[in-house]
Amino acid sequence: MSIMRNMTIKRKLTLIIMLTCTIALLLAGTLNLFGQRAEIRKELIDRISCYAQIIGENCRAAISFEDVKNASEVLASLKVKSSIVFACVYTKEGKVLACYRRPDIAEDIPAPPCAKESCRFDNHYFKLFRRIDSDDEVIGTVYIQLDTSEVKAMLWFKAGTIALVVLLCSLVAYLVSLRLQRVISGPIVDLAEVAKVISEDKDYSTRAVKKSNDEVGLLIDAFNAMLEQIQQSDSDMREVQDKLEIRVKERTTELTVANENLTKEVTERKRTKTKLKTAQEKLIETAHRVGMAEVAADVLHNVGNILNSINVSTTLITEKVTNSEVANLEKLATIVNDHIEDLGTFLTEHSQGKHIPVYLTEVSKSLNDERVDIISKLHVLAENVQHIKDIVSMQQSYANVSGVEVQVSLAQIVEDAIQINSAGLQRHGTRLIREFDELGDVDIDKQKVLQILVNIINNAKYALSDSGKKEKLLTIRIRKHGEDRLRIEVDDNGVGIPKENLTKIFRHGFTTKRDGHGFGLHSSALTAKEIGGSLTVHSDGVGKGAIFTLELPFKPVEVMP
Repeated sequence: MSIMRNMTIKRKLTLIIMLTCTIALLLAGTLNLFGQRAEIRKELIDRISCYAQIIGENCRAAISFEDVKNASEVLASLKVKSSIVFACVYTKEGKVLACYRRPDIAEDIPAPPCAKESCRFDNHYFKLFRRIDSDDEVIGTVYIQLDTSEVKAMLWFKAGTIALVVLLCSLVAYLVSLRLQRVISGPIVDLAEVAKVISEDKDYSTRAVKKSNDEVGLLIDAFNAMLEQIQQSDSDMREVQDKLEIRVKERTTELTVANENLTKEVTERKRTKTKLKTAQEKLIETAHRVGMAEVAADVLHNVGNILNSINVSTTLITEKVTNSEVANLEKLATIVNDHIEDLGTFLTEHSQGKHIPVYLTEVSKSLNDERVDIISKLHVLAENVQHIKDIVSMQQSYANVSGVEVQVSLAQIVEDAIQINSAGLQRHGTRLIREFDELGDVDIDKQKVLQILVNIINNAKYALSDSGKKEKLLTIRIRKHGEDRLRIEVDDNGVGIPKENLTKIFRHGFTTKRDGHGFGLHSSALTAKEIGGSLTVHSDGVGKGAIFTLELPFKPVEVMP
């Protein structure tokens, strides 16, 4: 098909029609020729068999008495058939009794060995053996050898006739195709011209004119609908982007002010602590103020974590807008323009072109889905801001700088993570089971461990909520694994995880929640790796729950003697 690549669609349609008609005519002619050949051969076999039978009937007496003269006279009657070049009669024992050779043949034709009754076409001859019976007894055999030149000449004549008919019919098909191809090529060429104008001018208000209700008409309808969706989506995305930028600036300003206020308050309370060292009551009050300052510092730190989530959401929205299907429309117009001359074949036969009509329909839906997704992510941003207030009370003991290992009870970290999610667990009627091995205090980055546990317990809460099960069971285990590792398992009997999602669940952007953002588990897995651990998941399938396992280095606190 490479020879058709640079042809115009008009020439392609004409060539396709011509090839189809010519191939069909050639196939029909060939089948007809083979059919006539079979009929001619059958007729030949029947005719020569009849001659052999007549000769056998006339040679019975000659064979019985071994009368060579009589048998030769019978065979001489075959000279009226010029195509018969040789014949002979065999006795019962297979001995040649008499032979006939066409008079114009000078060469000596030897009689073949007597064979059973049979016939076959051999090179340029047809050879037939037929037995001679008398009272149900074989008394001899007749052999006839026929020249098939006349048969071949007849077949060549018929082949030439068929070739001439095919040539004439192909000429008629060509003339007809010159007229009929315009029905298909005309609307497609017009659509390509409209696409080219839109690609060059970026004017999405232009519309193609529909001239028929066939597949090309449907393509034009889809093309026009796509342009309408592009116009609307472009307007909506610009509006959402403007609002988002304003929202982010406002939140950034608010958090900056809060940060400055908290810094001033911490500084002031430390200064207060120094002045009141001499009095017990003042010392207690100062300690309390210092504790509050630590709470404030912890809140500030966790506000930063939430701001990271807000930043990720903003990045995802920006990527969504950047990677919108709108960017592919110019590529689509370029593809159509590149195939302007062979657009019909490209749309109906090319592996890429076949998908264009479906793509045009799907892209309009995709653009609408993008708009809904961006609005959903804006709601997530608002919820993250509210979440800052919700974690303040629990985060006060986690004000240390991230990345620092401290001595802490692992069970206490788990309890704190449970506490942060306690309201949701209670609201959904979750029964909590604790299976904690006594491991003593360990050296660990408690802030990062808390973040991971809060995330996976929160996911388990939603899995239980969506399961619809009467008993919602959440089991959390702490156990030692080997000599230098420990494991924290969060086991729920919720909705479970399909097998195909187990390898994707920690990927960035993957989520099964309607309002999910797809970076919580991805971030948790990265954090676990950062502190020398790992985060894995196991599920037996849908409806069979899931187990998230956080594995960490086991660093027990050394007890001083």
